[in-house]
Amino acid sequence: MTFFLTRWFYWLMQFLYGLFNNSYLLTILVVTILLRLVQIFPDISNRKTQIKMAVVQPKLNALQKRYENDPQKLRVEQQKLMKEHGVSTLSSCLPMLITLPLFFCFLAAFRCWGNEETVKLMYETAVAETCTVEQRAEADETAMDTFKSYKFLWVNNVWQPDSFLDANVLIFRLDGEVITKPRNLTAISSVTLANMPMLQNGYTDSNGNHISGETIWAKLKETGLAAGEYGDAGAKTGCSNCSSCSTDRSGMSLLPESVDTATAAKMLGENAEGTGTDNAVTGSDIYSKIMQRYPDALSKNGSTPANGLMILPFLAAGMQLLSSIILMRRQKKDGSSQNQSNKSMNYMMYLMPIMSIMICMSSTAAFAFYWTVSGAVQIVSSLIINAVFDRKAKKDAEVKAA
Repeated sequence: MTFFLTRWFYWLMQFLYGLFNNSYLLTILVVTILLRLVQIFPDISNRKTQIKMAVVQPKLNALQKRYENDPQKLRVEQQKLMKEHGVSTLSSCLPMLITLPLFFCFLAAFRCWGNEETVKLMYETAVAETCTVEQRAEADETAMDTFKSYKFLWVNNVWQPDSFLDANVLIFRLDGEVITKPRNLTAISSVTLANMPMLQNGYTDSNGNHISGETIWAKLKETGLAAGEYGDAGAKTGCSNCSSCSTDRSGMSLLPESVDTATAAKMLGENAEGTGTDNAVTGSDIYSKIMQRYPDALSKNGSTPANGLMILPFLAAGMQLLSSIILMRRQKKDGSSQNQSNKSMNYMMYLMPIMSIMICMSSTAAFAFYWTVSGAVQIVSSLIINAVFDRKAKKDAEVKAA
């Protein structure tokens, strides 16, 4: 998480999360409304452009008939007409140009937050597994409280996808288990870990104790769940400075491919056996074993426990589709639906529901909820803006008639 805007979104959500007494629901609702308030200005600008296009469209149609055999002359006359009426073809793209970067920044911020919560649960579980008998009850309660705090609506773990599938589809991971899978943890790069705010600044647990990043990393290494020196971002080659692109694990890394015999025996017992090369114990073996303390944490009896019901991804897609329908009807009502740029925008917006399903099914349920709420707020704001402009147009028409 190295991009400044992503970090700002992350810190905003962390601030609101603490302000609302650790409520995911209120945090996501408020941050969504704040974001939509920023986006309402380009939405208003886009609505003004649509009104102007409704006036210009008949003249554009006439020009197309007049110069249908002279494309170059048609372009010149169209640009001249648009300039005379103060219409910019780029203004209709402005909301999309703002929404998409914010979309991906929020996606990265939620991914970072989810990674942090997984690392936190790993650390607290490792503490509960290795502490003294006198400390065991408190450590067990702390870890279980953290796990229970991830419950959200019908989703067992808000930091896992709202999905009951378990598959890799192209670049998407449709993982529906309650606890993050080992293969997803091993995919986290050294750059991502070195830049993780929680590992840099620590966190405060449910008992009010501040746990430093060094303490977290030391415990994970001690229990075979991590490798590499604290703060080591790995090799500095290619795109390794970009946490969203780098796959380097030469520095800090989770779930190492081999764990020393003493650590393996401590965590798995004297007869510890692993699934790695030559039956060596891996960090994934230890992770899978200690995470079985949580209800439906990992696959049992050959079945994969579902983390969710796949409701949020389809709700998000439904909001995107409804928003597209409202836009198309508005363009048709205004008489601007024949504009070629608007047609292209409509085709792009119809792709958004499909993209929403795929991204939300492979991202955290927290992000899927944000994207669903964002779509709902966008629909409401669009209806309000349209109503205001329609009322204004009606009054102007009455004044002219008088």
